[in-house]
Amino acid sequence: MPKEPDMTRRDFFRGKIFRPIQEAARRGAAAGNAVARRDLSLSLLQRPPGAVAEGQFLASCTRCGDCVTACPPRAIRWAPPEAGEKRAGTPYIDAIRQPCVMCTDTPCIAACKPGVLRAELPPTMATARIDAIACLAWRGQPCRLCVDQCPVEGAISVDSEQRPIIDPARCTGCGVCVQVCPAPRNAVDHRPLASRPFWHG
Repeated sequence: MPKEPDMTRRDFFRGKIFRPIQEAARRGAAAGNAVARRDLSLSLLQRPPGAVAEGQFLASCTRCGDCVTACPPRAIRWAPPEAGEKRAGTPYIDAIRQPCVMCTDTPCIAACKPGVLRAELPPTMATARIDAIACLAWRGQPCRLCVDQCPVEGAISVDSEQRPIIDPARCTGCGVCVQVCPAPRNAVDHRPLASRPFWHG
């Protein structure tokens, strides 16, 4: 029986040994990406201010992009395909990338011809609360970035020990505090609204 030739260094680096491991890793990564896509399709999206109820929003939004181009800080973007077939291409806000800055003239609402963004509806987009365990100020370190940068007067204040407190009655969930938080683990628990008002117009 002929002797098997010794594996050369070239064969080794071409992956004859590691190819099965690499292929398994690729399959694992693909599976992980699929899970991530499923998770995104099930997650809530932060809609721009004045958005109608989600079912009404999806039924009436034409995906024209007028609110996207009208947004001065470029906070509004199109939902990616991973958001699901029904929601892909609809406008949403990713507060980590660029939060809403609560423009006083709400150009996104003015630009919305289908009427899924309404000036008559509350501008609240999400809920936010301070995670005292992660917050630097609550751990005794001086920090008030979220207080100083919040665009909504009175939405974030400080207590007698200079620790931030969010007033849920005033907070719009714009996400500015999320973006500016310098804590190693973001200290703002920010969640897009699970339900919004149905528009009767």
